[in-house]
Amino acid sequence: MTDIIFSSIVADLKTAVANNKHAFRYFTLATSDFNNTPRLRTVVLRNIDDQLNLMVYTDERSKKIANIQANNRVSLLFYDQNRLLQIAIKAKAEIINDQQSLETIWKQIPSKSRNDYTTELSPGVEIKNPDDINYLEGKHYFSAIKLIPMRIEYLRLTRPNHIKVAFKKENNNWKGNYIIP
Repeated sequence: MTDIIFSSIVADLKTAVANNKHAFRYFTLATSDFNNTPRLRTVVLRNIDDQLNLMVYTDERSKKIANIQANNRVSLLFYDQNRLLQIAIKAKAEIINDQQSLETIWKQIPSKSRNDYTTELSPGVEIKNPDDINYLEGKHYFSAIKLIPMRIEYLRLTRPNHIKVAFKKENNNWKGNYIIP
């Protein structure tokens, strides 16, 4: 039975990459800052590979990059309010440094979305007005982060019993066990 649940998780994540209306398309990424204070932000699921590694994009000057460089242990939280379904993932984050890979991805990003990575000022810098944002021509700060799952928890709120399953990777295979919700 846990195999069916695991397959449904993989199917949902793959669907979220292809369908921007899927509940898992936008999820919460948690890092720790330099004071070990949790930092949460919403990110967009951009890709999932055959090993279940997830990909998100960001500005290389963002705080999440510095947080990951200091501590690459992260948490992800996906929630579908219609199905009362939560997927929590503990992962290891890797910043993609290969310029050729980054340029390949960059070329696939629609022109209208590229502005997100071409601001003159770094993300988080205070400005007086949203119209004060200046964009660079011919230069970008695009970066990508690979999220490598280590543990996945599935929680389905249902009656008569909530269903919770913890999956852990063992010898490149995922093994699931039911746990008390």
